[in-house]
Amino acid sequence: MPRRSSTAAALSTAATAVALCLAMLLGLSGASSAAGAPEPAPEAAVAFAPPMPLPAEPVAAPGSSVLTSAQRDRLADRVDAAGEGTGARYAIAVQDLRTGTAFSHNCQEQFATASVSKLLILAMLHLHAQEEGRELTEGELWQVEQMIRYSDNEVTNGLYARIGYNPGFTEAAARFGLTGTDPHPRAVWGGTLTTACDQIRLLRALYTDEGPLTADNRAHIRGLMESVAPEQAWGVSAAASEGDTVGLKNGWTPRESDGGLWAINSVGYVAGPDREYLVAVLSDGHAGYGPGIDLAEELIGAVTGAMEEPAEIP
Repeated sequence: MPRRSSTAAALSTAATAVALCLAMLLGLSGASSAAGAPEPAPEAAVAFAPPMPLPAEPVAAPGSSVLTSAQRDRLADRVDAAGEGTGARYAIAVQDLRTGTAFSHNCQEQFATASVSKLLILAMLHLHAQEEGRELTEGELWQVEQMIRYSDNEVTNGLYARIGYNPGFTEAAARFGLTGTDPHPRAVWGGTLTTACDQIRLLRALYTDEGPLTADNRAHIRGLMESVAPEQAWGVSAAASEGDTVGLKNGWTPRESDGGLWAINSVGYVAGPDREYLVAVLSDGHAGYGPGIDLAEELIGAVTGAMEEPAEIP
């Protein structure tokens, strides 16, 4: 790998899981924008609830590949080694919706979302509108397009207020089953703390029919994820081949609280004839924007590549 592309929407359901790691409490980051400009640095972390167990990993369909213990061990070593010498801290979670295979690294470790939180804000806005018995207004539709496709920060400030700031955020996060995602105490949306496991939970709620949103609202969100500005289409797209559908939202920012080191995050899905993945990569401590993207894509390529290897006979 890497493989890249983006095309028409794809939708599917399946049952799967992510392996869970021990929870940790971390520092925060600022929010990102289309130009990568940081928001004010958050100051303190908020504790998160104990992780909610996910269903057991399903058995793969005939002819599909599930990671053996030996393959999983080799992959874990490769993921551990990927960040050596970079000083970066990172987590990754991937679910293969076709085979039920799941892999994670530091899945319950918290990271600041930067602009990845915009995806959750959009989902929450749709949820609020649903509960009010209405569709998004014309103005809201324009705003969320700017927020997701172009990562507009000013628009996001207004939408965060519309969902009810931190109280509304906390209530809606529970509705989506998020157990390790906490708003920043000063309502800095880019300083929201989340985990790779929670991002997979959110993606399942948007990609399958397991969540609280209607099919039309989920389709609207996916349509925006599949049409982000080309310069922002890195990360999750590393798992795609030509003709695959890619939907994603990325976050990136230099963090004042981390000496100007970069946070780089990418969450989304890839679907095509040969694959169907949900992917979440969260990271910080990068020397620059480019090196952070390189590491994120290396991790995604390593995990999805291993999932596509022929099954080993024990």
